[in-house]
Amino acid sequence: MPVITVAIHPIDQEQKARLIKEITKTAVEITKVPADKYVVFIDEYQNESIGLAGKTRAEIIAEASF
Repeated sequence: MPVITVAIHPIDQEQKARLIKEITKTAVEITKVPADKYVVFIDEYQNESIGLAGKTRAEIIAEASF
């Protein structure tokens, strides 16, 4: 059973549903493994738990808001 894990900032339920659908669809097209065999996990991380270039995502968002 293939497992796909996505690590991302918090997203709403509609976005999660679409992400799961589209990732599964693409994986099926590429691998030819049936969709019912795929498991998709979405790991959400708060903005303070995501870092890029020495800053948290929260800091980057705050700086971009100016």
